[in-house]
Amino acid sequence: MSKKTQSLTKLQTLKTPDEMTVIAPSEETILAQNLELRNENVEKAYYNIVKGTKELLTAFETLKYRISVTVDHAKSGKETKLINEWLCFFYNYTLTMNRFGYKMIYVSYDEDALTRFGDKLFNRMLRIVFRCTNLESSDINIENCIRIDHSATDIQPFFINRLFNQEKDYVTVTTEEKVPS
Repeated sequence: MSKKTQSLTKLQTLKTPDEMTVIAPSEETILAQNLELRNENVEKAYYNIVKGTKELLTAFETLKYRISVTVDHAKSGKETKLINEWLCFFYNYTLTMNRFGYKMIYVSYDEDALTRFGDKLFNRMLRIVFRCTNLESSDINIENCIRIDHSATDIQPFFINRLFNQEKDYVTVTTEEKVPS
């Protein structure tokens, strides 16, 4: 009894000499399912990073340090690869889709905030980012979804611009409550 090797397309049936029907998913289907699962995990990590970072803001007495802006680019009506963006006085997180269909998280931090508050706040942010994206935190490996700016940037003007141009329904401004220390 000789077996004939055939390549299968999506859910194509293959009849064996004994007339048994075999349905096998194609490699393309498996890759699409893996991409979908990966993207779901990256998005979940993004929102967990935002949630964890918001908790960092609750320690500040000054109101401007507890304010954040969320931009839901998916609701903007514009054709863009940007999905969601979260900004505060210190950080900018962006959830986006790259040209290959992979969701990615971009992280920037403010140079002035780093100078003013030192690296302790920056290090806490990094711990949150890595805790939410490490291999143990999700069903699959998403560690390569993170892109952290290699140096501090000037986020505050961008944050302030987003803060005062909030008339759009896809931009949300929130203030975290001060938590007594």
